[in-house]
Amino acid sequence: MVSKNILVDTTSIGTFKFFAYVFNDEEGKVGFGLFPNDGPCPLVYLLNVQGNKIKIFFNDDLIMRICEQSKFSTNERRELFRQFLDYASKMEKKAARLVFRDSKMSYLAESREMVRYKRLYIHYKNPMSFSGDHVAANEPA
Repeated sequence: MVSKNILVDTTSIGTFKFFAYVFNDEEGKVGFGLFPNDGPCPLVYLLNVQGNKIKIFFNDDLIMRICEQSKFSTNERRELFRQFLDYASKMEKKAARLVFRDSKMSYLAESREMVRYKRLYIHYKNPMSFSGDHVAANEPA
């Protein structure tokens, strides 16, 4: 169970409100993450994995749910992702100053996974739509 300790910032992007928290994971390791709609799990987070080494992690299940539920067009998704990446980058710099001083960090902008998730979100097609059903997602993301 993640323990959210300090609320650092919030912002709205698309239909989500993101909450930036300093938290402790199940093992008590200090982390900094972005929690969509103040949910129990971060979408993307930085975690002190060992000593002064800070690593980026992504919640694949949550990312897929967001992709599946989004009703935005490709161009709208592109803009929403840009806004999210700008916010996430701003927050990781804040985390570096506030939480992870004197630590070696991996940054979102340098992450190969971020490029993969960007492509996935912007160009996501609901698998049901390939069968000819053209089923829309439940709610926009």
